[in-house]
Amino acid sequence: MSELEFLDALRVHTMRHGDLRPGGHRHELFQTSTIEALLSGAFDGDVSLSEVLQHGDLGLGTLNGLDGELIVIDGQAWKANPDCTLIRAPGSSRTPYAVVVPFSPGPPVTLRGPLQYLDLGEAVGHRLRGTTRPVAVRVDGRFEHVRVRSVAKQRRPYPQLAQALAQQRISDLHEVPGTMVGFGFPDALDGIEMTGWHLHFATDTRTRGGHVLDFALRHGVAYLDDATKLQIELPRAVDVHDHAVLNQDALRRLERDG
Repeated sequence: MSELEFLDALRVHTMRHGDLRPGGHRHELFQTSTIEALLSGAFDGDVSLSEVLQHGDLGLGTLNGLDGELIVIDGQAWKANPDCTLIRAPGSSRTPYAVVVPFSPGPPVTLRGPLQYLDLGEAVGHRLRGTTRPVAVRVDGRFEHVRVRSVAKQRRPYPQLAQALAQQRISDLHEVPGTMVGFGFPDALDGIEMTGWHLHFATDTRTRGGHVLDFALRHGVAYLDDATKLQIELPRAVDVHDHAVLNQDALRRLERDG
């Protein structure tokens, strides 16, 4: 099966930068580039954050050059510096990889801790089992512990992602109120996404945060938005080719090791 046929069957549509139009639609994810391109060191994209935010108000990603971790909450974009301090990300910044959605969640789900990373799926109702659709998630709560990472901007020629993340900086946050945002990608999207949960975190004060490696939640509320479509903008350097299955075990090590 070609990549185009595979994507169309899952209601995943691709486009180029010149095809972008302002405005996102409820329950439709917008993504720049692919996780496969990011893995190979394609750290420069052609979409600005201002353009990304026209398509969603909740999401995550990184900035060109793998310049930190991107966290989008309530339509505001934050960058986690290498020391996991947060600053506002300029709208003119460009991104090689980001995923956002106009967040339209269903009824809230009360979470009672202690709740850890591996418990998240069960706590929110196994939303990734037996489905081909991604789900966006937001968790507001009190965290006993959150382990986050960020990474310094890379220099050309860019290394592969695994090499860049070998230099990641890790911070352990204790007894903090905050917001965790991200996406759950089902196994059906293997080859397009890193399947499972991909989460970023920001404290309520918006002073610390980053990519979530692990967490322990005391109590909180989860909000979920089941996606009906995924739109992917492909930079000029990224091509659509035959569908390939990614090494999800290796991806999960990049996602969770620290």
